[in-house]
Amino acid sequence: MVTPSSVELQFQKRLEGTPAQLFKKLKVSLSINSPCLILKQEEEELKTIGQETMDVSSLKDISQQLIDPSIVNHKDKGVRIYAACCIAGTLRICISNALYKQSLKTIFELFVGELRHVANPSSSYFDAYYNLLESLSAVRNIVLLTHIKNFGGIMIDLFRNIFDIIRPQQAKNMHICMSNLLQNIIYETKNLPQEIVDILLAQFLHKQKFDNPAAYRLACELCKACADKLQRYVFQYFSDIISTTEKEELTSKDMADLQTVHQLAIELNKGAPTLLLSVIPQLEEELKLSDVAIRALVTKSLGEMFAEPSSQLATQYESTWKTWLQRRNDKVPQVRIVWIESLVSLIKTHGNLAKELSEGLAEKLVDPDEKVRAIACKTIGKFDYETSLHHIQKNTLIQVGHRCRDKKKLVSKEAIHTLSVLYNQAYPEIEIGTQASISHFTWMPSAILHAVYVNDNEISSYVDNAVFTTLFPPQGNTVSRAHRLITTFAALDDKGRTGLLSVLRRSVDARYYMAAFLQLLKTKEASTNKDVDSEEYEKKLNAVIKILCDRLPDPVKSSLLLHKYAQLHDDKFYKLIYDCMDSKQPLKEIKKTAKELLSRIENVSPQIFEVFSILIQRISLTLVNSEILSELIKSIGDDEEYRLVSGELLRSISLIFPAIFRDHLVEITSMLRDSEFPGASDSLYTLAEFAKQFPKSVPADAKAKETLRSFLESGMVVQARHATIVLASIPDNDRMCKEIADSIVERLVITSTSLQRDLAVLSQLALFSPQVFETISSSVISFIIKKLLMNNTLEQESMYGPTDDWVEKQNLDEYSLSKIMGLKVLVNRAIVLHESDPASAQDAVRPVFKLLWTIINNDGELVNEKNTNAVLKSHLKLNAARLVIKLTRNRPVYEKMVTVADYNQLALVIQDPVFRVRQGFAGRIMKYLRAKELHIRYLAVLILAAHEPENEWRLQVRGFLSQQSRAQDNESKLMLNELTLARAMHLLANHPDFIQKSTPEETVFFDHQLEHSVEDLNMTAKYIEFYLETMSNSENVSLIFHITSLVKTFRFANPNDHTQNLYVLSDLSQYLIQERCRSHNWALTSYPGQVKLPRELFIPLGQSDLAVDVSATNYLLEDWVSARQHKSERKHKVTEDRKIGQAAKRRSRSPSPSEADGMNGAEGEKGLISPPRAKRTKSSKTRRVSDEPTRRYAKHHDSWDW
Repeated sequence: MVTPSSVELQFQKRLEGTPAQLFKKLKVSLSINSPCLILKQEEEELKTIGQETMDVSSLKDISQQLIDPSIVNHKDKGVRIYAACCIAGTLRICISNALYKQSLKTIFELFVGELRHVANPSSSYFDAYYNLLESLSAVRNIVLLTHIKNFGGIMIDLFRNIFDIIRPQQAKNMHICMSNLLQNIIYETKNLPQEIVDILLAQFLHKQKFDNPAAYRLACELCKACADKLQRYVFQYFSDIISTTEKEELTSKDMADLQTVHQLAIELNKGAPTLLLSVIPQLEEELKLSDVAIRALVTKSLGEMFAEPSSQLATQYESTWKTWLQRRNDKVPQVRIVWIESLVSLIKTHGNLAKELSEGLAEKLVDPDEKVRAIACKTIGKFDYETSLHHIQKNTLIQVGHRCRDKKKLVSKEAIHTLSVLYNQAYPEIEIGTQASISHFTWMPSAILHAVYVNDNEISSYVDNAVFTTLFPPQGNTVSRAHRLITTFAALDDKGRTGLLSVLRRSVDARYYMAAFLQLLKTKEASTNKDVDSEEYEKKLNAVIKILCDRLPDPVKSSLLLHKYAQLHDDKFYKLIYDCMDSKQPLKEIKKTAKELLSRIENVSPQIFEVFSILIQRISLTLVNSEILSELIKSIGDDEEYRLVSGELLRSISLIFPAIFRDHLVEITSMLRDSEFPGASDSLYTLAEFAKQFPKSVPADAKAKETLRSFLESGMVVQARHATIVLASIPDNDRMCKEIADSIVERLVITSTSLQRDLAVLSQLALFSPQVFETISSSVISFIIKKLLMNNTLEQESMYGPTDDWVEKQNLDEYSLSKIMGLKVLVNRAIVLHESDPASAQDAVRPVFKLLWTIINNDGELVNEKNTNAVLKSHLKLNAARLVIKLTRNRPVYEKMVTVADYNQLALVIQDPVFRVRQGFAGRIMKYLRAKELHIRYLAVLILAAHEPENEWRLQVRGFLSQQSRAQDNESKLMLNELTLARAMHLLANHPDFIQKSTPEETVFFDHQLEHSVEDLNMTAKYIEFYLETMSNSENVSLIFHITSLVKTFRFANPNDHTQNLYVLSDLSQYLIQERCRSHNWALTSYPGQVKLPRELFIPLGQSDLAVDVSATNYLLEDWVSARQHKSERKHKVTEDRKIGQAAKRRSRSPSPSEADGMNGAEGEKGLISPPRAKRTKSSKTRRVSDEPTRRYAKHHDSWDW
């Protein structure tokens, strides 16, 4: 019954009759009226009717007619879509399923099929398709789908169609309708088909995400809106795949599925993180699995998830976060590497976690595995400036600096590159004076340049590359590049500055020998076979190539490739090389030429590209060229802030590469004419270094000479010295030099106010104008020895306090400095005499040596009255010792004049009570040894630094000895480093601290065996240990042991030496070597070769009863052996306890029992093997004796706290 307010459907009357009759009416209508007009009118009428005003019973017949197969399966699209819209309209009015109870499947199949066409906006029925979508989403009658038996297929088709048709360019309202439609289905469906979950999750995969971003956004909206509904389905999805990890062996398909599901977890964490509520604990459990590939995979996945900017996983899942952090200590390096690589994004996006992560990253910089250390360094290099400044602790960065000198080349390479990149990023802030940047980054170039002290060609090439490309990038204008050079050089420490100069020196050497290489090739090509001696040519070519390649990473391979390239005869190559080395070329042209040259080499001979890329980088003047020098010269006169640094740079460059100043001589000379020019000293130094190498190119006009001479009369001492070098180097300038010398001799008196400056001038005249100096030598030498050195003034005696034993040289009084300069005059003359006539020079230098030995033996005292103050004595002793080794440097005649007794006394200077004396003497020895200018026997002197009280200096000496050991040529058969121990044993046997209990004569005839105290042996053992720590290794230890045992078949060549002390040292050394081999697990085998001990020190005992007695006697004190064994046992126990404690600590951090099996250890729980203990001699009471410093120090400084 129809209520008065009900409305009947008027369209029903037009559609009365059987379905066949209806179809006939529709057919007639379609042929007469607009397409689908009837159904369209029906749809429009339904849209205007509300649920409250409609007579539902009037819909019964029309609803059945609309679902007739002839309608829903009509071939015309319009009929189908308008029928679908009408059906949707009737469902909107009648929300129950009463109208279509038996036909719901047909209806929803129609809906699903028609909704596919909403993707085509150009369709004439697009509005109808959209209306259908809007109606279904708005009224939620789509939930009737769940009333269908086996509705899953239709639902899956609907989801699949929606995600297939959605596109970014569609209207936003359409996307909203799609989202609402699917949300209604998800919420109203009790059990979602798994295929729908698969469809949803598939949208998060990487490819789908970028192929159809609209589908990805729709999936995100659905997952967020229906998270509580979908969580269990997602959990089940992950569980089904992750459960495969329980298999004993995973197939490639299993691993592929795992990788996919982990990538899905990463994407879900970005788009719908709430779905992972139950998944994260599953991933945490994967971290504890024994399978390495799975641990690495989940470590990487969780790392990305934690790093998501909006993610709060670290705080929401604290247990998972802690378990993930522990992967940094995984027993497998691969997992540790994955953990490290995850930190870049994580630290950038989550600064609140940076401190904890930075500490973990610092730990990995000292990881036992080289690949882990390398990746840790590389990872730090990926941080931007802000991140590295605010979130990476300085201590972590300093640890990267230590890795620049890592024993493994891969680690060094990454560390050097990382620091150079970070410094380059920070330089703009450093340049403007940002204090935080200055503190955090300015030390980095020094750390990089310290790597040159490793003395490894490959590491040196890494340093060169960092210097030429990143620390000082070849870009920008000349002013900015010069300012960067000055700024960076100013921040370098002493070792860093020396390191930079070594890079420049390597560059200059490469230029020189590359020019020689090209000259040989051009000479060969320009000459006929008759003109060139093939054998001589090959000999020279081999020599040049060897020198070029000796500083390349792989000398042998590089040499073969250079020989191969020498056969190509490439004229264009020669020209390009010369252009790269042209100091007048601007930077832009040099870079262009170098690029063209490398391209040409790669095309002609690709195998040699790597070799030439290093060589061309070294020979190209990108860092220091004519443009840069002009700016440096200007800055020493104009820039007050960087004047001193610019001056030091100019001096250093002139010392290494004087030729580059050829085009700047006039500029420098003209600046010197200004009496107030602040850079005069640096400019004169530069001119002097140039004059030494190119005397004929020095400005020699009258005006220039007078300018230089004015510095001799009124300049500072250093200015006068350098000006003298320039004047004396000018060809045919003896007349002016003679005038200068004569004027100085006339005023050479003790009271002269210019005494030090005059002596400085004479010292350089002795070197650079010896013919002039010899005309006045007798007067000068007499004055220096009799009046200057042998006398003290009253003022000088009381110049310093009674307890002062040292002041810096710049603070010394004028008279003391004059005495030191007088010594230099004498030595410089002796040097020139050796160069002119070595044979006759011995007689002339003998008084000089006698004078120097007197100063050394008397601790700096030379005056009969013994009234020289302690400060001057220290300086005189240091300078005397340094002048002795200066005289013997590369001068075999003078070297032979230093007797064994003199050498022993000279060696004790390294243990002088005054630190500056010890440091200055040892530093000069290391300088000359590093340059291979000093006899190798002086290496043994450095062993006496074992008891150096200043720990920092002792470590420097130790580092030099280690470097010297590594630098020994593998092809050398001289055993120089190993024989150093024999020389050191001779020094120690005659050392004043190795206390004797009998006279030397008794030790010669061996009337009884000497006994040294435990204290003596402890003190001396430290010297031997110092040698072994620095110069022994698994390869040479057998040779060293052989040498220490061999000396028991020899005696000292000098009968006054304490030979029996040698045998004590022999047994002591053998014991310590065996002890070291046990602790380092080195194999100590019999040495098969022959060794010749230094003849000036040792002579064989021969076949005698004495030799048998010496060989059979153990000279070590039993108490000392017992105490040593006890100390070794205790040390081993402490080490073992520490290992056990560390293992227990790692296990305590483990999140599960599976971790306790050793996964957390950086190297796993390796068994500790106790070294075999030395066999005890007779049982004796063990005495614990602490190490004691040398009494040579102690007797002078009783108050030192040892």
